[in-house]
Amino acid sequence: MTSISPHDYISVHGPRAGDRIRLGDSGLIVRVESDSQAPGDEFLAGFGKTARDGLHLKPAAVRDTCDVVISNVLVIDAIQGIRKTSIGLIDGRIASIGRAGNPDTLDGVDVVVGTGTTIVSGEGLIATAGAIDTHVHLLSPRIMEASLASGVTTIIGQEFGPVWGVGVNSPWALRHAFNAFDAWPVNIGFLGRGSSSDEAPLIEALAEGGASGFKVHEDMGAHTRALDTALRVAEEYDVQVALHTDGLNECLSVEDTLRVLEGRTIHAFHIEGCGGGHVPNVLKMAGVPNVIGSSTNPTLPFGRDALGEHFDMIVSAHDLKVDLPGDAAMARDRIRAGTMGAEDVLHDLGVIGITSSDAQGMGRAGETVRRTFAMAGKMKAELGPLDGAGSYGTTAGGDDNERVLRYIAKLTINPAIAHGLSHEVGSIEVGKLADIVLWRPDHFGAKPQLVLKAGFPAYGVVGDPNASTDRCEPLVLGPQFGAHGATAADISVA
Repeated sequence: MTSISPHDYISVHGPRAGDRIRLGDSGLIVRVESDSQAPGDEFLAGFGKTARDGLHLKPAAVRDTCDVVISNVLVIDAIQGIRKTSIGLIDGRIASIGRAGNPDTLDGVDVVVGTGTTIVSGEGLIATAGAIDTHVHLLSPRIMEASLASGVTTIIGQEFGPVWGVGVNSPWALRHAFNAFDAWPVNIGFLGRGSSSDEAPLIEALAEGGASGFKVHEDMGAHTRALDTALRVAEEYDVQVALHTDGLNECLSVEDTLRVLEGRTIHAFHIEGCGGGHVPNVLKMAGVPNVIGSSTNPTLPFGRDALGEHFDMIVSAHDLKVDLPGDAAMARDRIRAGTMGAEDVLHDLGVIGITSSDAQGMGRAGETVRRTFAMAGKMKAELGPLDGAGSYGTTAGGDDNERVLRYIAKLTINPAIAHGLSHEVGSIEVGKLADIVLWRPDHFGAKPQLVLKAGFPAYGVVGDPNASTDRCEPLVLGPQFGAHGATAADISVA
């Protein structure tokens, strides 16, 4: 019998249990915890391979198998862990996870693949749940291009163009904003403006407009009455309140804000403070049990240029005038090296649990995933491997599984839980929407290979349309068929 070397096996079938994979340029290494394949009976599509009628494809109607299978992909997921497996999709949802094949010819099949099933070859690729960006200022529809091209499939937004919004309450505006998103293969939720001392516009945004929560923002009023009103309505309707606290401490200090909360849950945006909030100590809110803290990506990871770029961003985003001494002082007060440096460490400890973009409100829509894993790599370099990660010698074989899972959660399941979305998105689990991002290991976190929205190709690497194969240069990230026509709305949730 002809044997196959480990190198050749991995190049064909993907990594095996125990193999280690380096994630891009992050310096992070993951170890495969398990492999669903049966050695010698692997499921594989292609010329002369096993995914054909009579072998690993069951001759049956699609309704008795699955619509799509992602074969033998390395899953990195906060719930599933780090395992090589196959994922079966039916009607845009995850239907099964495990060994793929034909139960008539193969034992232990979890994902029944039929002769009518579409195959997405996942060998050698990494699968993550689509990222969830809970802090997006939708000042331009082109933000969706950057978000999708970075692996984001769910957006919690504010505004509907270059306007002062910080939340959308008008049912008329919300109707048109939701309709506009029919053109994009992303799940969308809008936050209503919560900065109101009267509950009427808040209830109107929820009951008539379809908003999914509230944003209380200092620019519109983050005082006692407004914050308490938003929290009371949110408690009644079971939605989240996102908070940008009073940076001037005009009405509330950190301690005052915590007293107003009275133990009620809140999502504290950019809890480090450069993005806004109580000066100089809003970071004290991190770790309070009822406060879900998050970061926006311009300060992540803290590095050489983090201080230098923020003054102009603050001035632009908040319509300040640098020739007014008071405006300039307010902007400078928000930029603090000490809290920026502490932010990375608090993420590594799990005290801050979510990363987001704050797109065009001082953040970059397409950089949240990349910066999150850059921060993880920086923490490994500065603090060392987590306890139990082992040695990193060539033969000793340490791994960063625990740290990688901690950081993928900040992009997926944690924001899903915070905004009441975890029954639909946020992890690769049976029953959830098949919003799945496939990555090449060398491009992990930076450039997705393919973004599946409800199991349908929506965005990814595309080549020269006049070429004889789809792999001819120039290769660019762009829309797939799921981003065209009526399909985008059909595969998305609003």
